[in-house]
Amino acid sequence: MNAPDFAEMLNCALDKTYNLLASANNFPKGRIVGFAKSAPKEVRAMFIALFDESKDVFERMDAFKLQSTVLLEKYGNGAAQHYQYENAISTYLWLRYPDKYYIYKLGEVKTVASELESDYHFKKGAYADNIRNFLKLYDEISIALKADTELVNLLQSQLTDTCYPDPKLKTLTIDVGFYISRYYSQKDATAGAATDWYGTEYDPGLSVDDWSKLLKDESVFTTGALEIMKRIKDYGGMASCTQLAVKYGETKNFYNSGSVALARRVCESTGISPATREDGSTQWWAVLYTGRDAGKDEEGSFIWKLRDDFYRP
Repeated sequence: MNAPDFAEMLNCALDKTYNLLASANNFPKGRIVGFAKSAPKEVRAMFIALFDESKDVFERMDAFKLQSTVLLEKYGNGAAQHYQYENAISTYLWLRYPDKYYIYKLGEVKTVASELESDYHFKKGAYADNIRNFLKLYDEISIALKADTELVNLLQSQLTDTCYPDPKLKTLTIDVGFYISRYYSQKDATAGAATDWYGTEYDPGLSVDDWSKLLKDESVFTTGALEIMKRIKDYGGMASCTQLAVKYGETKNFYNSGSVALARRVCESTGISPATREDGSTQWWAVLYTGRDAGKDEEGSFIWKLRDDFYRP
């Protein structure tokens, strides 16, 4: 907190947060560092207040958000967003106190509460209740995880010297919540989906190394193509165009036509032939993905899954 160059210190402190504080259409790290460059004293005071454990946690988070609105008006240069909302602010708290806090996402915690049939309720706009219920729910999950010796031993077997040891299992709790929300909650949708995967009989014949080289070729993987791949990867390695459009913006056609164009460039660059259907028509998307019909509870009509040699979760 007493660093002479507060903005540079903050930038370094958040350097390895990656998509936690920067994702499609959401840039909390960049904005708070920008504010720190323009108003270091004010931002320093915001973090000091946020980390004051003698005060109520929601009141601290709310004050941080309100002060961000003030800074946006003064130093935003016409920008519409400061991006300092509960998700980002809870990330700052978790980074500072990793043995006490968790990363908050409303959609995620709502799904977790539903899947676990919890008595805690979450609704849009109920900021104070949502944060307090979130912390109580995740504290309960954390306690349950401590009793699961098999899971704790599995975690410890994977930790290296570069990892935070997570003695209170707070970060593991975040990961379990993410798993429940992103994967476990989809079990019924997956069960109701068609089990036939298309494109599996086609092999583009590209190795992991081949894909690595292609990814570095800007004439093949354009900025738009990289965005599509990153978003599918962030979604868990498989998604429909509709799901991507809802979460990250752009139109469904942006993902559809962008994937087809990318597959064409891959074929042109490598000399491989695309997949063909029984009627002889070209199935360009199969160069990049396998696919299946969406389940009744999944948005969209068709789910793409990144090929194993291209992406391994």
